[in-house]
Amino acid sequence: MVRGAHLARYAHDFRTVARLIEAVPDADLDAAGTLLLGEALYELGDFGAAERVLARGQQLPASEHIALRLAVTRAKNAQWGLCEPERALAINAAARATVTSGPLAEELVADEASVLTFSGQPERALGVLERMAGTDRRTRVVRAIAAAPALAVTGRTAAAVKAAEAGYADHLALGEEPAIAHPAMHLVNQAFALAEAGRLADAEQLAAEGAEIVAAYRLPIAQIFFAASLGRVATLQGRLATARRYYAEAAGLAQAHRFAGPRRLALSGLALAHALRGEADAAAQALAERDTGPAFGFRGPEQQLADAQAAATGHRTAEAWLLHDLMRTSGEDTSARLRDLALMCDSPLVSARARHASARARDAQELTGAAGDFEALGAMLLAAEAASAAAEAFSTAGHRRAAAAALRRAKALAASCEGATTPGLCYAAVPLSGRERQIAMLAAKGMASKDIAERLFLSVRTVSNHLQHTYTKLGVASRASLAEALGSS
Repeated sequence: MVRGAHLARYAHDFRTVARLIEAVPDADLDAAGTLLLGEALYELGDFGAAERVLARGQQLPASEHIALRLAVTRAKNAQWGLCEPERALAINAAARATVTSGPLAEELVADEASVLTFSGQPERALGVLERMAGTDRRTRVVRAIAAAPALAVTGRTAAAVKAAEAGYADHLALGEEPAIAHPAMHLVNQAFALAEAGRLADAEQLAAEGAEIVAAYRLPIAQIFFAASLGRVATLQGRLATARRYYAEAAGLAQAHRFAGPRRLALSGLALAHALRGEADAAAQALAERDTGPAFGFRGPEQQLADAQAAATGHRTAEAWLLHDLMRTSGEDTSARLRDLALMCDSPLVSARARHASARARDAQELTGAAGDFEALGAMLLAAEAASAAAEAFSTAGHRRAAAAALRRAKALAASCEGATTPGLCYAAVPLSGRERQIAMLAAKGMASKDIAERLFLSVRTVSNHLQHTYTKLGVASRASLAEALGSS
């Protein structure tokens, strides 16, 4: 039965692994058998049982190789299954007392870095990886799993892509081994790095290919991450209905397989997709569902679009996204920090965000250039917003022909955005401020001033004043005329 379980494990048939090993009497089950069972229970989403089995296995006599693999599998279960990164780090630290030989000890270092990366501490993870000197293939594979996403979120996207590519090649050469992720996880990391670099079409293609690979193996955690990756890329492209579908798929898979951390990521993305389509109730529902689960540090600043921790934890590409969104939705000047981030990151997407923020609603030529930058990257929603702002800026300067051309371009770009409804897509060729635009969009949908004030944390008087200024600028007299005025001219 144990031999059969080993064969089933190499085929990623974890249900058969669990069924065979559970039929072995406890007295006959050695440390290697508990490793097989514990890993299978983790893959099947039974995290509490996996912890008990793996902890018991660590009390049995074992070689250093088995001791290492019990430790790293138990730490992975604590990190991804139980959402307890501190426990994962403690397991890793305890294992160092018994696992001391060269490559095996090096793998523990890489595993520590992995926990740090996926608990939202990328710079600490990269610092840990600098201590590594080992060059054996398995160690390189584990190192790449930790390094690629850490490099990507800290703005070193080219190095991140290379790390994921090398890790995937090494993993294929290594072959199937216990206590290590499926090789497709390198493709997840590569797709993420490509998206952070602004190579959205490449990221989409790779994630779609990876999703097909893991669907054949029925690997839940990889399926969840590929679906979420496709949702994230679609969001950046402005394809919001598509993003909503992929994120819903990821959230459903995560719930079915009890992966609470990845489910939180997926629900955060789903809420954002709903919000960008103007589906406020659905967005609120997704956020409420998200907040019933445990915290999950990986890409934490991205989960909370106003989270000030982005800068403090080294998530530079996420910080750029957040600051750019702040500029887009409120008109706040975030250009200085975005320019700094553009210098620190090698991502054309971060540079395009910085250019857009620097131009804001004033420099029509720069806004036109930013629209071109976004369009070249495939970020059509951002391109449409920049072109719309260029139309307003040209109109303010009295360049009516250029304003009309920019407006036509904005509408053409927005047509591919699957129902996007954002403050930056107001097509009025008049200079509305960010706050005026935001309030006008809500009022045009029929929201009362009191409700707008509550949502935006403003007084009703402030909302009314902004609306009166907007009426004057647009030449309308009531809310009933706002939608037409915002969608025309």
